[in-house]
Amino acid sequence: MSRGFSLAGLLRVREIQERAAAQRLSRAVIDAQHTEARDRALRAHLAATDAEAVDVRALAALAAARVSGRALLADLTALSGLQAEKVAEARTAHADARRTLRGLERLADKHTDAVRTAELQAEQAELDEIAVRSRTEGSA
Repeated sequence: MSRGFSLAGLLRVREIQERAAAQRLSRAVIDAQHTEARDRALRAHLAATDAEAVDVRALAALAAARVSGRALLADLTALSGLQAEKVAEARTAHADARRTLRGLERLADKHTDAVRTAELQAEQAELDEIAVRSRTEGSA
């Protein structure tokens, strides 16, 4: 009666899909953290610059550097927003994959329990039959 779980192949596929979704989520979180660190470092660097313009060229260079820094900050802010969306999507995909996997795992557990119950019932029936035979042979 030791019949295998008929959805074992699908269960393995769902496990692989769940691991892949977890990896995508992890990668998205790491990318977002790196972008946040770059943003903090750039803001700290821009806040720490105390350059004084002594002539027109130095003033123009300082202004260009500030404009460039602000443009980079704007790019990092936009990238941070996109990565936050990517993290949210990856989190949702992982939750869906995990929910699907859990459903199949529950079915596999029920199947294992049913097989074990059937084996125990068959064993008990054999024991009962042996007991009945020994009684009838002992009384004859």
